[in-house]
Amino acid sequence: MVGSVFSIKPGGSDTTRAAWKNAADSLLAEYIGGAENLLVPTAVEALFQQPPKFNPVVFFGPVGTGKSLLVQLIATRWKRDNKTARAVLTTGADLARDYANAVESDSLPDLRSKYRRASLLAIDDLHEIGEKTGAQNELVRTLDLMLAGGQRVVVTLPQSPAETAVLLPTLASRLAGGLTVPLQPPGPDARRLILRSLVATRGFSLSQRVVDMVASDALSDALKPPTVPRLLQTLVRLEGFSSDGDVTLDEHQLRRILQPPSDNDERQLQSITKQVSKYFHLRATELKGKTRQQRVVRARGVAMFLARQLTASSLQNVGRHFGNRDHTTVLHACRKTESLLDTDPSIRQAVAELTTQLSTE
Repeated sequence: MVGSVFSIKPGGSDTTRAAWKNAADSLLAEYIGGAENLLVPTAVEALFQQPPKFNPVVFFGPVGTGKSLLVQLIATRWKRDNKTARAVLTTGADLARDYANAVESDSLPDLRSKYRRASLLAIDDLHEIGEKTGAQNELVRTLDLMLAGGQRVVVTLPQSPAETAVLLPTLASRLAGGLTVPLQPPGPDARRLILRSLVATRGFSLSQRVVDMVASDALSDALKPPTVPRLLQTLVRLEGFSSDGDVTLDEHQLRRILQPPSDNDERQLQSITKQVSKYFHLRATELKGKTRQQRVVRARGVAMFLARQLTASSLQNVGRHFGNRDHTTVLHACRKTESLLDTDPSIRQAVAELTTQLSTE
C-alpha cells in the first residue's frame, strides 16, 4: 500500500498473466483501490485469518467496481495457500442450475458434498440465483453448516443483502451476519494507478501528463461512472485521437474528446455488432443467432470481447444483446478470444483493426 492506494494481487507477489487470465474481469492483473475502498484489504485479510475474523464476507456495488475480480483473486490465493483443500468458485446462476439438476437427477447428496466440504465457497453475482426458493433454502442450510465449521464464504452482489429483493429474508440475514463491504468506483489516486497499469500492459501510446489529467477529479464528471471498463474505453478513444500518442491537450479539449457519441449501452453494442459483421462478412442476425459454425463463433467471440473491452456493459448486458446468452457464455467467449490473440494472427489483426474503427466513430 502506498499512501491510501493499495492493490490486491493473485497469490501474493505473483502477477503474471497466467495467474490471473481466468479472472472474470481480466482488464487488470490486480485489484487497485484507494481511500474510497479502504475496507477491502481488511475484508480480504479477514478471510485468511484462523479462525476467520469475519465470515461470510459480502462485496457489493455497481457493475465495473471489481467484484468479480476480487472473488477470483481471493480464490486464487486460497488455492495457493491451501493446496490440499477444496475451494468452490461459482455464480448465482450456476448454483441455481446445479440445484435444479440435482433435484431432477435425485443427486442432492452429491451436490451437498460438493459445496459443504469446501474450505472456501465463493459465489459471484449471487442475485442471479433468482427467486428460486428451493435453491436459496438449500444455500441457507449449507451456509449454516459451513459457518459453524469455520469454512470461509465470500459472495458478491450489486446491492447489500438487505436491499437485494430476490433473496429470501433468511438468506439475506445469514449474509448480513458477517462483513458487508460496499465497493465504490475508484477515486483519483486509484484511477491514476489503474490508468498507468492499463497503459503499460496494453501498449497504449499516451503521455503521462494526459494520463494524470484523465485521472484527476477535474474530469471525473466526464468519466461517469469512472469504472475500469470506462477508463479503458477512455484510453482507447484518446489513442485513436492521436496516432503517435504525443498529444498536447488542455482540459477543454480532453472533455470534448471524452464526450461519448452516446451514453446508451445498446447503441454502442449495435455499433460493435455492425462493424464486426461487416468485417467478417456476416449478417448481424448470425452473430446473435444460435448457429455454432466455427466462423460465426469466432466472429461472435470477437464481438463480445470488444463489447467488454470498449464499453461499460456488463456480461449480462452483452449476453442479452447477442441472442439472450448467459453471462458465463460471454465470459467463455471473451477468454477464448483473448487466448487467440496470442496464437492466431488473423484474430489479432481483426481485434486491432476493429478497435481502431470503433474508437474513432
